[in-house]
Amino acid sequence: MTRVIVDRNAGFCGGVRRAIRGTEELLSARSQEADRPRRILSYGQLVHNREVTDDLAAQGLEKLKSLEDAAREDAVVLRTHGISPQEEQLIRSRGADIHDLTCPRVKKLHRQIQEKRDTGYRIIIVGDAEHPEVRASLGHAGEKGMVVTSAAEVRRVPTGEKIAVFAQTTITPQSFQEVVALLESRGQEMIVVDSLCPFVLKRQRWIEKYSKLADACLILGGRNSSNTRKLHSLAAANGPAFHLSTAQELDVREILRYPVVALTAGASTSDHTIEAVLTRLQAAGALIEQR
Repeated sequence: MTRVIVDRNAGFCGGVRRAIRGTEELLSARSQEADRPRRILSYGQLVHNREVTDDLAAQGLEKLKSLEDAAREDAVVLRTHGISPQEEQLIRSRGADIHDLTCPRVKKLHRQIQEKRDTGYRIIIVGDAEHPEVRASLGHAGEKGMVVTSAAEVRRVPTGEKIAVFAQTTITPQSFQEVVALLESRGQEMIVVDSLCPFVLKRQRWIEKYSKLADACLILGGRNSSNTRKLHSLAAANGPAFHLSTAQELDVREILRYPVVALTAGASTSDHTIEAVLTRLQAAGALIEQR
């Protein structure tokens, strides 16, 4: 019999849950508008999970394809990853009503970046340059900002000025610490701000532990979810690891080949998806255990 060990903290993080709840409240309120219901628009994916965004779209959430498309009386929802000050100003200039559902931790990161920028620091953001959170943070850093994606890029950082180093909230501590160690070795004035999300770190530590104890791992979450991909990468370092974006992708027969399976999920993975996977495994005879 296959035993499935489930991460008890798997599922929506607080920031994602807050964003979804806020958007659903807006959509519900709009349904009560009798005359001319306004558009509820999301600039970019609210969260990096296709099932979640498809469900919100079915409730009436539309995509804001271009900032210039925002119009007076539209309600524009700001995604959990945040946006740059320039983008926000453009939306406001169009007369739209902004509903800021940026993750509170990301908002705090933006404030810290602005404080250090205003006191003369060059801002170094360690993370994926193409990730929307990093692009938003770079906007708050202004001309003083730059992104370092890995330790190999540290040589690009100027040596003649003081620097403040921040992390994309969902990267691994190892990748952040590698960059910080190399920067410290250069001897320049430096402040390090540990902006890693503790909720994400807890899951990373869980999968690092249980992927060593299990025969295989199941990681649930969107294909474009940075924190989910990192969970998969950590699991795959210790053995077979399967990344599923939906319960329909689950190959029950394949998973039941393994005596012990560890299961966790990214921060934007719904309880519904997790429960659907566990229901299929349990129906096939697997023993489910929360840890």
